[in-house]
Amino acid sequence: MTRGERAARAAIASRLAAAGVATPEADARRLLAEVAPERLEEAVARRAAREPLQLIVGTVGFRYLELDVAPGVFIPRPETEVLAGEAVARCPDGGTVVEPCTGSGAVACSVASEARPARVLASDADPAAVALARANAARLGLAVEVTRGDLAEAVPGALVGAVDVLVANPPYVAEGELAALPPEVADHDPPAALRAGPTGHEATDALIAVARTSLAPGGHLLLETDERRAAETAARARRAGLVDVGVLPDLTGRDRVVAARQPPRGAPPTPPPAAPPDAPPDAPPDAP
Repeated sequence: MTRGERAARAAIASRLAAAGVATPEADARRLLAEVAPERLEEAVARRAAREPLQLIVGTVGFRYLELDVAPGVFIPRPETEVLAGEAVARCPDGGTVVEPCTGSGAVACSVASEARPARVLASDADPAAVALARANAARLGLAVEVTRGDLAEAVPGALVGAVDVLVANPPYVAEGELAALPPEVADHDPPAALRAGPTGHEATDALIAVARTSLAPGGHLLLETDERRAAETAARARRAGLVDVGVLPDLTGRDRVVAARQPPRGAPPTPPPAAPPDAPPDAPPDAP
């Protein structure tokens, strides 16, 4: 790198840092590497205004894939790579994986790329997300079936009781917490992909119920959630009758993924745990 290039990167990083961007050095490097010189000033201004870097350059790296992103569709972030990796690890050869709330298709495409499933089915209630996920899967040459549907429609009737992995990064922000999110999330991710409802548990509760009816014996449920909600989400999974429930950290060490299994065939029912003492209200969460 020449002295001029170093000076340009330092100037961009300084400008981004002054605007409150969390990763100014990394963003400056990517802007310089991926944006044409005639568009650089515009791109830096957009990033300084807290538009997500991924939307400015048009793509996001996710595990081993390069995915297209689009305005109005939830942007996959590094912490969700852990969720995808857990789905890959738990997918049996010839298995069936279902991912509701797919957004860009990042998790479903990762499973199709890295594991050896027989079927990967992804869905989203947003038609823009469905179109983007289909386009990403097609461009990458991956066998992912993408359909439009809400959580209740995530698993086709023919697959009820036969799903090996149900994996999702669902909405998990409570209605009163959106204002606390950073501008990159609050102003650019679709509210429906963020907001779960009054408590923030609404979507994860729905998916726990779907898991109990749809997973095969011994099948896996994987849910991304906020670190402040992880323990309670795990407790709710146990109370619903799922077993081997645990909480896994993301790349920064924060509790991020709740993992559970359908009881194996013939396993005795698990008694619910004693109710925990009253806990303080949830603090504002991170973005999904």
